[in-house]
Amino acid sequence: MPRKFFQIGFNKCGTTFIAQLFDMNNIPAVHWLEGDLAEDIAYSKLIGRPPLQKWADDTVVFTDMESVRYLNMPVVEAFKEYAYLDQSFPGSVFLLNTRRVEDWIISRYMHRGGSYARAYAQILGVSVRDLADIWKEEWDAHLAGCRAYFAARPEFIEIDIDEATPEDYRTALSPWFDLPRCPALPGKKVKRKRESYLPKLEAMLTAPDPGAAVPKERREAIAEQLARFACPARLRLEPVGFRAYSGQLARFDAAKGEIRDRDGKLLPIRRGAGGRYHAVPAYPGIRATISTVNDIAEVADHGIYHLDMRRVCLAGSTEEQGIAQPIIAPSRRNGAENVFLWPMPWLHRLGSDGLPGMPLRHEVTFAEKTDRAIWRGGLSGYAPGPDGPDLTRPVSDAIEAVLRAQEDSSQYINAMRDLQASSRVAFVAAHADSLNVDAGLRPDKRAEKALRKAGLASLISPKTDDEFLFSHRYVIALGSNAGTEDFLVAANSQSVVLKEEDGWELFHSGLFRPWKHYIPLQWGAADLKEKLDWARGNPDTCQAMSDAARKLCEELADPAGRRMHLQQVLKDYRRATGQGE
Repeated sequence: MPRKFFQIGFNKCGTTFIAQLFDMNNIPAVHWLEGDLAEDIAYSKLIGRPPLQKWADDTVVFTDMESVRYLNMPVVEAFKEYAYLDQSFPGSVFLLNTRRVEDWIISRYMHRGGSYARAYAQILGVSVRDLADIWKEEWDAHLAGCRAYFAARPEFIEIDIDEATPEDYRTALSPWFDLPRCPALPGKKVKRKRESYLPKLEAMLTAPDPGAAVPKERREAIAEQLARFACPARLRLEPVGFRAYSGQLARFDAAKGEIRDRDGKLLPIRRGAGGRYHAVPAYPGIRATISTVNDIAEVADHGIYHLDMRRVCLAGSTEEQGIAQPIIAPSRRNGAENVFLWPMPWLHRLGSDGLPGMPLRHEVTFAEKTDRAIWRGGLSGYAPGPDGPDLTRPVSDAIEAVLRAQEDSSQYINAMRDLQASSRVAFVAAHADSLNVDAGLRPDKRAEKALRKAGLASLISPKTDDEFLFSHRYVIALGSNAGTEDFLVAANSQSVVLKEEDGWELFHSGLFRPWKHYIPLQWGAADLKEKLDWARGNPDTCQAMSDAARKLCEELADPAGRRMHLQQVLKDYRRATGQGE
């Protein structure tokens, strides 16, 4: 096995430059991989296996071994595991990349527009303002630990990226690697961007902590209301089988710290020293489950919980979808039995860009906005049925069939018909020439390919940002495979929301009321013209709706209230399943 190279400095210290340096010289390198490198190292150490085996045979260079997920998974800074990596790959070269620590802290705060810092703080359970001191202490401890461990070993290199030239990298690495080519160092554009950080950072650090203004009585009332709505419409404990459970069904025993699949097999999820659970990154489909497990572990140390964290949960909605016992899920159909609602792991994670917890963006007032309705969204939802969405014909199935089926087959023909008739495609097509409604699809790559194949490319909207979206008075929130998933983002704006009532319930659905917090739309937005005419005739009422919706979003962003809410849901679940309290 060839000699390995590990970059063991923090992120935001030129890690991409280091990876590019090796890539340009045809030395196999892997960089970050969206956290997979770090999570593999952490999980491997927990279970006592060699790390990075997926890449070890073909890869020489490993950089940015860190993971901060936008859901409830541990912060993993696996570059700190230099002793473990050294023991696992003897003779490796280690590079400690540093910079001026104050600039590093600012850069970390501004990473991904501030969302990185919010996610980091949320995972640690601290204020964003606390991160500067935490990061500085970790910086000092890590640098001291590296220097002490490696001492005078020649395979240990330290480079200050503020001072280093390309030639410095070549010279330092020349005993082991031939690097004749080198990427360019950051230019004036990057430096100008860094100069703009300070005003944004000041705004970020002076913003009040989420939930700080929520009175104790109101916090308790919100938590109680959310927990009450989370309970299923009916409970039924009968041997109706497993037909409605998805492959994501898991059984979490909080006391034992065990997570098993529907067949009783242990899932590759293990509890770490800090009490949080780590998962092997080879199975990304279990991330929603591990996030929920970590949610539960933060507020309960006992109980057995059955989780089905697929976004689209039809369990308990019909006799055919019957389930034998209560489950915890992120969505359900109106009136579904045996389904306790839980916040969606990605979408409803406090501090995430999807809200709640996202600071208010800069917006003009309702009166100053463009007097027009707008919708932007992905290609999801269903083909129409007799009385609403046909839940047996999701547009995702139509997309796959359009892309894969033979073009003269009945499967392809039916898929084309479903795609063209699906609720979001029909909505955008109906308003293609409208002066009052700006509607456009923002599909992922596969959906875009299917739309183009179906001759529907004209419905695809150019990329726009939130600033453009929320420059409009009326923001439409359409339902999809699991409800109006962008509703909270729109509700936390100075616009008023026109929300499609599509029969789905999410954890917050019982809190927001039609005509008080939003304007309701029929399925398919068939009454949009009528509701838009009403909104234009009642601007003061619309302004009041927007104010009330933002107030609820502020209350949903309260960490203490979220904790109370989840504790009560788990207590109600244990009671419903005969586990006491």
